[in-house]
Amino acid sequence: MVSQIRTTLALFGMMALAGCQSLSSEPRQYGCGDIPSYADNVCLVDSWVAFGLEAQRGDDEWRDEVLERVGRSRMDQKAVRAVVLSWDGPAQWAQASNFYKASIGSAPARLQPLLQQWLNELEERRQLYASRGTNGSHRAVDNDTRALKQENEKLRQQLKEMSDKLEALTDIERTINARD
Repeated sequence: MVSQIRTTLALFGMMALAGCQSLSSEPRQYGCGDIPSYADNVCLVDSWVAFGLEAQRGDDEWRDEVLERVGRSRMDQKAVRAVVLSWDGPAQWAQASNFYKASIGSAPARLQPLLQQWLNELEERRQLYASRGTNGSHRAVDNDTRALKQENEKLRQQLKEMSDKLEALTDIERTINARD
């Protein structure tokens, strides 16, 4: 009996680690749905991380589609808009920053650090971009360009690491599901 309980608890723990991909009818969506929300469930943070990664990879068409589909009134919708716009061009960064600032306080406590980190990274990009515009020196522009390229490379590496982790979790989930 104790062995069964332990096995059941271990299985439940592995399923929780794998997120809630199995709850989604379509693979590779953002955890528990297409567009993340503030619903405080097991896949809250995972769904936002996956959505953030998709926003980094997304092109103009993807961004336009998401922005058309998401509303503007709820705080979680403002956070979605912030994530999407923060990966658009510099002209959208101020609006993204405002959306982050408006929505972070109403996010579930587990999600607030992630949104705050994304806001901080966006503000750093905005400052770097602004300083590039005010520096008249070509050398400063070259340095800023190098810094942006280094930041992009760092973000690409983080994206790859997160993708690898998500793939590993998906493999764990498949293994668990295959045992049933």
